[in-house]
Order: sequence, then structure tokens, then C-alpha cells
Amino acid sequence: MATISDLLPIAGKTPTKLKQISSSSIPPLDISSRSDTIHVSPIPGDVDARTFYLTEMPDDKHLVPPPLISSSEFVPRSLITLLMRKKKSSALGVKFVPHESKPDEITNMEGAMHSFVTPVIGSCEIIGDYRYSGRHGVVLFGEDGEGHGRSRKRLARTVVLSASIQMDFEGANVMLTVCKLGSKQVTGTDFGTKLDVLSTEEKQDGAKRNTYDESLKQHMIFHLISSQRLPARRDVNDALGMDATIKYLDETISSGEDVDKKLVDMFAELHNNQIVSLELLFNTAVHQVRNEFSALEVMCPQGYVYTYDPASIFAQKIGAPILNRLMLAALCHLSAHNIFSNLRIFAFNDYADRSIVPLARIALSKQAQVKVTSKAELFRGPGGKYDIGRFKEAEGALLVIHNNSDGFGQNIETEWETGSLDGAIGSNCSGAASLERSRTDLLNFISPSTN
Repeated sequence: MATISDLLPIAGKTPTKLKQISSSSIPPLDISSRSDTIHVSPIPGDVDARTFYLTEMPDDKHLVPPPLISSSEFVPRSLITLLMRKKKSSALGVKFVPHESKPDEITNMEGAMHSFVTPVIGSCEIIGDYRYSGRHGVVLFGEDGEGHGRSRKRLARTVVLSASIQMDFEGANVMLTVCKLGSKQVTGTDFGTKLDVLSTEEKQDGAKRNTYDESLKQHMIFHLISSQRLPARRDVNDALGMDATIKYLDETISSGEDVDKKLVDMFAELHNNQIVSLELLFNTAVHQVRNEFSALEVMCPQGYVYTYDPASIFAQKIGAPILNRLMLAALCHLSAHNIFSNLRIFAFNDYADRSIVPLARIALSKQAQVKVTSKAELFRGPGGKYDIGRFKEAEGALLVIHNNSDGFGQNIETEWETGSLDGAIGSNCSGAASLERSRTDLLNFISPSTN
């Protein structure tokens, strides 16, 4: 079994190995950073963290780093640029909307492609620990100093923020469109790394946009299904029901066999009467996990504690139990071929799925050094703060916050604190400044290097 430095991507095939990311191609790191201590930040007590880093920080943004953008090889540079710079300010409950006074610039299939583009911020300052208690929010760390307002400074924790894009099943027009079986077979077509992105004006033309989106869908099918085709619905007679799908995924993860082989030509019938390709969804999850953990392994040499809050809003059309298991199946697949050298703890929020942590232990069983636990076990400090008292593995390590978002809106910059995990984290940390769309160095660190 190789370490991350020995592993290279397998172009044009389902990836089975973590990507090699050179330490010279990532933003500067402070390897002394750790998340088990609180420190005094430059944020005055009378201003929230997001406002400070977006409006009061020096123009050169030197206080917070740009992200490392970890992408799949089949995503062209032109599309990465569009996705990182052209999100609308808010996308609550909506995807592409044509013919608005300020026309949308990201189509539904471009948003689906964002699943394969993962920004990771290696050093993010947060002024409280996320907690859901009837509503989204954070438990603040408090302030340091005497007096009031600007004479006092907020206390903060340094964390890693993964702005990974969820598989978007909030509605029927993004990932469900990619993976569902229709009246005709869809043959995958690879357009390589060159893509002529439609102009904003062209995207308002329904015919042009539909043709363009269909080409993106065919591109994803080419890279995510071994046969490079999505069959017609009438040609599939053995799709698993929802409960049977969950059971099959549980058994696949627990079997000790090659997960990828067990999901070829497997299909699930959802409660909404749609039949979807489990192979396509599994391989999407493999790319997501591979892109994210490749970045974390190289950005956290001091070790990292990975926390995961499963999708809720973005799981509406498929169900969180299936998405949770696809993520663990992908992790199991990659764990069979790699050593996650710097992963110390894997913590899954199991509030709605109590069987998921034992399944995660099976998925990571080959990573003997990794402690697998419920996320709640790490947040038993006063008010629900991060507390590693029972986890020696976390000493000196960085805490990874896995953000929940889609590919259409810059919600981390605009959403109110109680609106979602995205809003709660965004309101109380420096992440929005690292991901600011106009930032000159936003695209300086992309792996792999794309055309």
C-alpha cells in the first residue's frame, strides 16, 4: 500500500488512488497551526467576523489565504473559473433562473459539474463552534481585553474549511437530471479539457442552454459510468427499491470486496418514481472524497480531525441515508488502496442515522490509526464547544469543518447565521474572504493543473 506522495491519478478511469498534490502547489501553510487552542484574533468585539474580513481587511487579503481548488481531471479550467467567480450572491432554494434583470451565469449542469471542484481553505479563523439547537448558530468563544467595542478582540479558533459541493438533489434539475434514466439511452461523450462556455446572454436562450447542458451531462456520463452510457428506463427491470438500496450499500461496504465492481450496472428506484444509476452516483462520490482528502492530506501535515454533517436540504429527492452510504462506499473504496497518513479522527454527525458510525468504522477499517466516532462526541465542552479531552489523537491537529453548499450561490458570503450550516459558518469565520469572487489570487492554486 502506497502513501499519498506515491499516488497518481488514473486519467479517464474511475479513480482508485488519491491525487498527488505537490506541496509547492498549495497556498503557504503554517504547520504550527492547531485547533485545540483558542487565541486572540484581530477582529474587534463590535463587528462580526465575516464583515471584518470582507470589508476591513487590507486590500491584499494577506490575513487569510486563497483556497486550494482540488478538481477532477475532466473539469476544464474555463469551467473552474466560471464556477468560482460567477456564483450569484444567494441561491436559496433556486438553481438556474433565466431572463432575470441580472441573468444567472451558472446553468444546472454547470452546477452539477461543481461536484468535482472542491475548494479547501487551509487556515480559517472562526469565532465560535457550530451548533444546531433548534436553529443554526455557533457557540461564541468570547472576547479578550478591557473596555468595549473595538478595544476588545474576539477569541478565535484556527480550522480548515472544506467548501465541498454536495451532490445537489434539492430539486429535480441538477444531479437527478444527470443520473436518472429517461426514455432513451444517453451515450457519454468526452469533450476533453476544452470547453467553449456559453456567454451569459446565450444561456438565456432555452434551446442553446439545453443543448449545452446536454453536452455537459454526456461528458459526466462518459467519465462516471464504465460502459460510458446511461441506459433507457425500459431496459432496466431489476432496480432496487429504497430500502433494498440502503441494505445493498450496507452489505457492499461490509463485504470486504471491491466496492466499485459491486456497483456496476446497479440501479435504484426512488420514492419519486425515478430510476437512477448507483454506479454514476458512487463514482461521483469517489471523485468528491478523492479530491477533498487529497487536499487535506497535503495541507494538514500536523494531522487533522475530519467532521462531516450530512446533507439534508440537498438530499430531498434521493434521501440522506443513500447519500451517506454512497459517501462511505467511496471512502471504503479509496481506503482499500491508500493510507490516509494525516487523518487522526473521522467524526460523522449521526443525529438522523444512528447506524452510520459503525458503518464508517468498517469503511475505514484498513486505516488502523484513525479513530471513528460520532461528531457529537467531539463537542462536549461548555455549551457544545470542541473538546478533545477524551481524544489524545486530536492534540495539535487541525479541525476540518465540512461545509454544506450547492454550486449556484455564494451563500457563505451572504446567508444569515440561522439560515443553514453554510450561513452559520460563513457569518462567523474568515472563509468568505478566502473565497471572495473578485479576489485576484482566487485561482492561483488549482490541482491538477488544467487547461
